[in-house]
Amino acid sequence: MTSDNWAERRVAFGPAAQDYVAGRPSYPLDALRWALPAGAHSVLDLAAGTGKVTERLLELGLEVHAVEPLAEMRAAIPAAADRLDGTAEAIPLPDASVDAVTVGQAFHWFDPPAALAEMRRVLRPGGTIGLFWNLLDDSEPWVREFTEVIAAEERASEIAPEPQPVWTGVDGLSEPERALFRHEETYDADRLVAYTVSRSQAILLPDAERAAITERVRAITPGGEFALPLVCEAWRGVRTARP
Repeated sequence: MTSDNWAERRVAFGPAAQDYVAGRPSYPLDALRWALPAGAHSVLDLAAGTGKVTERLLELGLEVHAVEPLAEMRAAIPAAADRLDGTAEAIPLPDASVDAVTVGQAFHWFDPPAALAEMRRVLRPGGTIGLFWNLLDDSEPWVREFTEVIAAEERASEIAPEPQPVWTGVDGLSEPERALFRHEETYDADRLVAYTVSRSQAILLPDAERAAITERVRAITPGGEFALPLVCEAWRGVRTARP
């Protein structure tokens, strides 16, 4: 289950918004706290999707501006957030207006130079960028089989001990640092299927192929409720003096 059409995958999620809500895991609070600056009040959740990171930021008592270009996804973001139509390359916020920018499972869809310039623009000096990816912990045998069935790119086994930084040499931003956070969420077969069909590769498949994959996913689940082990890969950078 692969697709080389990156541009098509990038905007495919709208029709699967409800599956995204039901199937995608959340993010560990420890990872968000690690990425936020001391005393943070106002945060931009960029490419917010259906609000998986937004929900956690609201739990921390923060003011959240959730920017998401797809209307179907944006409609699912909690109403307590300031929901805005926009993209990483054209953020609809004023200069130096937020204490932090968070991005969950989405930075790989951005045009990095343009997006980083915009994130730097809206951050106050001393503010932070936090990038997060939930990776499937395929050290568990059934999870490894699951990653093979869905041709998952988000595998914990792919984490490099000394990875290339997500950016380097960007004026006004420190060199980023990385941390890993293990966590898990409770799933059952229906939720794992929702996870499967919320992925861009599955959304773009013909119906028959997608149905065949979901049947294989149901066949390998542990049964009943079970823990899905995850590793959250987090990156943090700081807004330095303005260039």
